[in-house]
Amino acid sequence: MFSTLKTGLALALAGLSAHPAMAQEAWPARQPLTMILPAGAGGSSDPLARLLADEMGRRIGQSIVVQNRPGAGGNLGMAQTARARGDGYTLVISWTGPLATNLALYKEVGYDPKRDFAPIGMVGCTPNVLAVSRALPAKNLKEFEAYAMQQPGKVSYGTTGVGSSWHISGEMMSRVVGNSLVHIPYQTPGAALTDLLGGRLQAIFPVIPMTVPHVRAGEMKVLAVFSKERSSVLPEVPTTVEQGRPDLISDTCFALLAPKDTPPAVVSQLNKSMNEVLADKAARQKIEAMGVQIRGGAAQALSDYLEAEIPRQAMLVKASGATAQ
Repeated sequence: MFSTLKTGLALALAGLSAHPAMAQEAWPARQPLTMILPAGAGGSSDPLARLLADEMGRRIGQSIVVQNRPGAGGNLGMAQTARARGDGYTLVISWTGPLATNLALYKEVGYDPKRDFAPIGMVGCTPNVLAVSRALPAKNLKEFEAYAMQQPGKVSYGTTGVGSSWHISGEMMSRVVGNSLVHIPYQTPGAALTDLLGGRLQAIFPVIPMTVPHVRAGEMKVLAVFSKERSSVLPEVPTTVEQGRPDLISDTCFALLAPKDTPPAVVSQLNKSMNEVLADKAARQKIEAMGVQIRGGAAQALSDYLEAEIPRQAMLVKASGATAQ
């Protein structure tokens, strides 16, 4: 009997000692991480998300699986992340639309970008550009302004929908030229691009990655980059600031976040691995080739970005005429 009690006590003690070991299990040993991308596969943000997932996963010693979760302009994927457990195994790569613009577009997005998430860090930004048909006589921003003002109501620009970065950039430009541009929304970016290349549309205001192959092929002209700095993939194109329009700044910025209760130590490690990827020469070249200007830095930089960008986007949405859904 004594032997039986001794054995039972030993097992009980072993069981008790196992619990601290389980509690102290090193993150991220338990399972792969999920990186939610609130957009469909094959979009402009998809290659960036997958590169970051692969490179960060290699550095933290655990695979990161990208899960595309499109819908409602990115709101569905953001809401899914906000509801996820803050255990360090879920994060989201988002951009300016779901982080700021959508708050002014939709009556209810299902999350609060500042309250419901732990910021990991800024990844980078890609500016909008003014791209025009080869048939348009303008060779720079000032010539485009003059051309549009001389022909009010006859210069059309295409967008991917009301409230998109294309639309907001276009309305910013339209205000400069006395509201003389005509907005034509399209269901897909490809449809707007096709009409521009076919000469049925005079201008579009896309982000850089979409324009590069067509500029290189001589099929379109890019007259200005809506940024303070020139793009590394279109270095020959002057910025709006260089051309005397510092008020014309518009871009799409990408950032990493996690559910709000994610442990600070995990957030810190994710920030560290993200910055290591952004500093890596080979990874940096791939990201910059996508037309993304790398940011990086501390998590606080993302918090600061949200504080400034949310009210700025609200102002731009109001000026663009976009309405809440």
